[in-house]
Amino acid sequence: MRVDRSDIPKAASTLARAFAKDDPLYQLILPDETTRLDALNIFFQRYIEMLYPYSDVLTTSKDFEAVALVFHSERQAGTLLSNVKYAKQIGLAIIKSLPICRIIGIRGFVRGLTILRSMSSVWLSMLGDRQYMHLDMIAVQEGCRGQGYISRIIKPLLAECHTKNILCTLETQTPSNVPIYEHYDYRTVKVILLPNSSLRQYCMVYTPDGLQQHE
Repeated sequence: MRVDRSDIPKAASTLARAFAKDDPLYQLILPDETTRLDALNIFFQRYIEMLYPYSDVLTTSKDFEAVALVFHSERQAGTLLSNVKYAKQIGLAIIKSLPICRIIGIRGFVRGLTILRSMSSVWLSMLGDRQYMHLDMIAVQEGCRGQGYISRIIKPLLAECHTKNILCTLETQTPSNVPIYEHYDYRTVKVILLPNSSLRQYCMVYTPDGLQQHE
């Protein structure tokens, strides 16, 4: 089911709790685990609000057992006007995220933005003008894991890709996630190394039947 704007805080909270505990990217950005969750609650809410016009926020039920943010490339037209509008959305999201500075300081905030810029979705330019859906984030509540909630989101998403005959992309910084996504026929097309770190971003693409596999 699609999440309404009014429920963005609930979706953000589910993502924040999951990523605060398990994700190496946000552990690197926010090394203090006592403040990490508070910072991520603000960040994810502003991030979802920024991408909401271009994305679907999905959940498995009103209990938010699992949440995903799925970007649709066709909703960002790529014209000069749309690019300017998108840039304004990013700037507004950064401004609205400034309260995080009270938690981690200005230096920590700037450091986090720098890391996020390095571990971003810029690699999607490899796809050229191919239409795609990007599984930007997905998380399952800790007590609901191992119960098939990931499949309840990913399988319909991939079925939609088949119907539209488009790609589905994602990235993960968690090596143990790679075989999970490979189970759904995603393939790694690029690995990005964060400078001065052992952190790697695995960029993955699902190609439905009828599309040439991306090299």
